[in-house]
Amino acid sequence: MEETSSLEGMLQILKRKLAWIVLTMIAGLGLAAGVTFFLIAPKYDSAAQLIVQSDQEEGGSGNLQNDINGNVLLINTYKDMIRSDIVIDAVQKKLQDDYQSLYSNSELKSILEVEQAQNSQMFQIIATSPEPRKAALITNTTAKTFQEKAEEVLAVNKVTITSEAAVSSKSVFPNHTLNLLIGTVLGMMIGMGLAILIEWLDKTVKDERYIVEALGLPVLGQVSEVHPEERVRRHRIIVTAQEDRAVTWGTGTQPPQRKRRRV
Repeated sequence: MEETSSLEGMLQILKRKLAWIVLTMIAGLGLAAGVTFFLIAPKYDSAAQLIVQSDQEEGGSGNLQNDINGNVLLINTYKDMIRSDIVIDAVQKKLQDDYQSLYSNSELKSILEVEQAQNSQMFQIIATSPEPRKAALITNTTAKTFQEKAEEVLAVNKVTITSEAAVSSKSVFPNHTLNLLIGTVLGMMIGMGLAILIEWLDKTVKDERYIVEALGLPVLGQVSEVHPEERVRRHRIIVTAQEDRAVTWGTGTQPPQRKRRRV
């Protein structure tokens, strides 16, 4: 019963402070929008798709299923090779010599990712950058460099780039919808917390229930609140009555005398 009463009291507090909570929600939404659209630099990604095949697959000799399974298992090796120094150093040199783009080894490794669909021979090289054109450039350069190095180092017979990276116009970071939602929810939670805290710190007596429950004192009576309009109306009635009485006395009419009792 006490928990129910406490919950009802909290709901009443939130209802009274609803305007405050709405304002903090709007403030949270505005702050999240400002940070998302003006402070955080957007990032774009670009992906190239590749597939690695062997001579046995092309010629149809041997166990084709085993060849495919073997190639799928080798994808992890290809991933490691793409991010290895032998490929990254070559990519770095090509970008510098051909496109005058300077990147360190560690920067390229942080920009590049390799993803593979489950049980698939195809995989993607993905680059993420604040500039969409550079993301596509790094991706395509890495894919072509891997194509060359795979044949040299791993003796892989055929590496095919099935889809080259294209320049993307849509950013992948930040997530605008998610950030705005988080800002709104955080604003609402802060508003609710402040509303409850302010109410808890406010020790003024608001109704007789506080006297009975918090102080343990009996309520002897109630004095109704008189609004300013009501006070003005009563004052006018009193003034009018006094004026009427003064007019009556001024015409010679004597106020009624009290009868004296003889002792």
